[in-house]
Amino acid sequence: MPISLLDLLQITDVLLYIVGYLQNYSARSMFHCSAHLGEERFRFMRWVLNRNYSREFYGSNLDDPNSFRNKLLRRITLPHMQLSLNLSECSNVKDVSALGNVHTLDLSNCRNVTDVSALGNVHTLNLRNCDDVTDVSALGNVHTLDLNCCQNVTDVSALGNVHTLELSCCKNVTDVSALGNVHTLVLSCCANVTDVSVLGNVHTLLLSGCSNVTDVSALGNVHTLSLYGC
Repeated sequence: MPISLLDLLQITDVLLYIVGYLQNYSARSMFHCSAHLGEERFRFMRWVLNRNYSREFYGSNLDDPNSFRNKLLRRITLPHMQLSLNLSECSNVKDVSALGNVHTLDLSNCRNVTDVSALGNVHTLNLRNCDDVTDVSALGNVHTLDLNCCQNVTDVSALGNVHTLELSCCKNVTDVSALGNVHTLVLSCCANVTDVSVLGNVHTLLLSGCSNVTDVSALGNVHTLSLYGC
């Protein structure tokens, strides 16, 4: 059965694209509003691919103009704002260099992924349980970054501008001095973190299970603080 691209659409804000239409077109063109809105709506759609479609997107031949990936990209106005891929637990996924222009990318449990240097413009990136990822220095502009159980990550100094950063069970992370401007920071079970004195401006800070943290005197301005198991 052929894939219908329209089946992949999710309208994020119907009112937004209707208002956008009203602002961009004259009252006279309202006689043709149905046709105009039919085209206008594509600017306000999210293209959310399930795992099967995501795999087909990943595996498509870039040189084939009729491949699934190229057909889809021709319909998407702004991939970096609209396209979401789910490649979780895809053991055959290794090279992700072509996925940098994606809004939301789930690579959790993709244990053969090693190089994520091309993903710095992804908005929401899930690398949970990507054991072979070691270098995250290119991910400083990611908005929401999940590195849960990335146990070979040691240097997070480049991640100070990430909005929401999940580092639970990153046992080799020791220095969090660059993360003072992160909005939401999860350091649960980071047993080798000891000094949290620079994290006083973090809005939400989870230190559950950080058994070597002893001095929290600098955290008085943190909005939400979890010290369970410390």
